[in-house]
Amino acid sequence: MNAELHISSLVVQLQPAHIADVRQQCQAHPGVEVHATDPCGKMVLVLETAGQREIVAFIEALQRAPGVLSVSLVYHHAEIAEELNREMEEMSDDADAT
Repeated sequence: MNAELHISSLVVQLQPAHIADVRQQCQAHPGVEVHATDPCGKMVLVLETAGQREIVAFIEALQRAPGVLSVSLVYHHAEIAEELNREMEEMSDDADAT
């Protein structure tokens, strides 16, 4: 069985006073990148996980964090990890050739 890689993005609406704490909580989670924050209380996250269950578990935990008002999944893509790695290598080879 081929391992899958799930890439998803989330928009988090939170109380501005909790931005730093929520950012720190998210960054402590492997496979999570805080892409952007807004001082008014919005945060954009990118997740790389092995499956949908990990995405759901992360969203559920984040929704329970103090100051979080909502978590919205706005993008989800799943691909065989081996194929994605091959595509990245080919892109790198093409860039090196130019």
